[in-house]
Amino acid sequence: MSPPDADAPKWTGDAEAAARFGSPEAIRAALLPEQTDEFDAAIAAARRTPHLDQLRDTVQAWRRIALLTSQTPAEARRVAEVRRTGAPRPGSKSWTDLRAELGL
Repeated sequence: MSPPDADAPKWTGDAEAAARFGSPEAIRAALLPEQTDEFDAAIAAARRTPHLDQLRDTVQAWRRIALLTSQTPAEARRVAEVRRTGAPRPGSKSWTDLRAELGL
């Protein structure tokens, strides 16, 4: 039998993220105001499931977001805005345009 998180994807920042953001409260405190509603909804959804692995995976994903947010807040703010509005990032191309450009 493998350890509970043996199947979880590894990321180079996971150890630092876990050390800095050891609880949902610590994660939430590190987020930008525009990220907290999505975080709250994700944690609430994960807590409603009977599977602890879903809660663990959700916390791990948000630890990563908290770490990246703390390292590059301006970029995190841009990403949060794109997620909130659904508008493409300035200078980005649609999948259709990219495929046409690549001749696919």
